[in-house]
Amino acid sequence: MPAPSAAADWCRRAHGAVLLAVVLLVAVAVWTPLALAQEVPELQITSTNYIAIDAETGEIYAQRGAHERRAEASLTKVFTAIETIESLPPDAPVITSESDLVSEFASQVGFAPGEHFTVEELLYGMMLPSGNDAARALARTAGAEEGATDEEALNRFLARINQRIQNMGLTDTHLVVPDGWGVPGHYTSAYDLAAFMMYALRYPRFVKAFSTLTYETADGSYEFRNNNRMLRTYDGIVGGKTGYDDDAGWCLINVAQRNGRRVIAVTMNGVAPDDWYDDNRVLLDYALDQQALRAGTGASVPGEIVRFRDPDAATILAMGSAGGAIGQPALRAAPEPPEVQPAASQAVPVPAKPLGVNGAGWIAALVVAAALIAVQGFATWRLRPGRLRNGAGKMFRATNQPLAAATGLGPILEPVATASD
Repeated sequence: MPAPSAAADWCRRAHGAVLLAVVLLVAVAVWTPLALAQEVPELQITSTNYIAIDAETGEIYAQRGAHERRAEASLTKVFTAIETIESLPPDAPVITSESDLVSEFASQVGFAPGEHFTVEELLYGMMLPSGNDAARALARTAGAEEGATDEEALNRFLARINQRIQNMGLTDTHLVVPDGWGVPGHYTSAYDLAAFMMYALRYPRFVKAFSTLTYETADGSYEFRNNNRMLRTYDGIVGGKTGYDDDAGWCLINVAQRNGRRVIAVTMNGVAPDDWYDDNRVLLDYALDQQALRAGTGASVPGEIVRFRDPDAATILAMGSAGGAIGQPALRAAPEPPEVQPAASQAVPVPAKPLGVNGAGWIAALVVAAALIAVQGFATWRLRPGRLRNGAGKMFRATNQPLAAATGLGPILEPVATASD
């Protein structure tokens, strides 16, 4: 039988095994659900990062590198569109400025300084042909205050939109420009884009703009055509936005619908000329099929869910905590006509909360728990008085010393007087 020092060492090892089992129990319970919604190799997606989700529940059907921060090029304009809609009514005037003009290599509407548009016209100019100049004109106008320079107005707009993103709990996004033309420190993730799109679908003005094929300004001076080819080729497409620059590669976000239910697919850093479109199409097909399968079987959501907080609720809470007055801002977007507010466009934000575990997670956890109980029971049986003797026949018993309690190493063995002493 073990000597006193060996017995104490064995005791410590047994309790170390128990501690390790506890760690494994927690890890299995938490991470098993996450492993169920990862990359789907058979889809053969060539884009570096992607995600496909249910647009209402946030269930993830497939993903790869979805939380990795990447440049997103013109997908930035999805964020800019929502902040513009929140800030300005559709008929608000916009006078273009020299500061709105961007590189000749960037996509643009092509206006000159001093031209007159409405906010709605430039919203379409930003979303359809992906005009970087339109994005900057909208941001500058929405951020303008008396006496402010164009740069100050632009930065004020960006501060507001970054605050909205932060309030939503989207931690992998930071915008430096409103158009996405590559600059250091400007990034998002496929996960954040999918979450923000869930939120953006609540805005009928946005849904109408990013689903429109062509748009002509009131005076007929400009006609905008949507450069997203899938609006013309994919059955069930709701709308989408393209993006490209040297930093971001080929990026695409699309929303599709079947049987009244919507899915969102985001692909980033794809391969030209056609793979990036094929990637998004394959993901939409897969997500719609999986969605139908879930509905047909009544299966529960098995893994990670895309979540976001309602940014308006976060703003109200912050104002209330600071003792500020809560009311309507001085300038708000005009209400939409009832006929352009389809119920299907209302995405329901899911409050952020810790991930739980599903049935598979609990089964794995119970297996580990059973092993833990067995180890603990064996250790207890071995340490019962009368069970441990050294080579000379001396017995040892467990004693609950303060040191044992403080270290968590369990009972310390001390000699027991026997007849042979």
